[in-house]
Amino acid sequence: MKSCQQNQRDRQNVITVLLEAVRFWGIAIALSLVLCLSACDDLKAANPLTPPETIAFEQGLAEHLQRTGAKMYGAYWCPHCADQKALFGAAVKNLPYVECDPKGENPQPDLCQAKQIEGYPTWEIAGRLYPGTRSLLELATLSSYEAPSGSSPSPEATP
Repeated sequence: MKSCQQNQRDRQNVITVLLEAVRFWGIAIALSLVLCLSACDDLKAANPLTPPETIAFEQGLAEHLQRTGAKMYGAYWCPHCADQKALFGAAVKNLPYVECDPKGENPQPDLCQAKQIEGYPTWEIAGRLYPGTRSLLELATLSSYEAPSGSSPSPEATP
């Protein structure tokens, strides 16, 4: 016959095992969600159903921003920066992006500090700083972008 102390130890062992299982599965589920969400972003950026006029607008605006010296300051871990980049779809590769976090890819924290960037994303257009996520139409207006006829932003292209 087991003693009360032995029964209590057995219960504690069972609870410990259950807590470890919950922690393991919680981490596994969280990682699965992260992978799924990042795959969804990739699918959105490469969506073959995006109308050609929207692709032309996104591409043209990204190239215009680059040509005119505009910059988007951000950090790799910033969800608002990810949202801003997603608005450009596949044209994101042409976006004039400056990484402010020293741990990010091609970081330029000294430039961000010199520009007194206080939040992410922050746009620099024509020498002025515009903090926050901006719609493609707003960026087009701020940068004096004249879209070619027949191109237009996606209706979802708002933050």
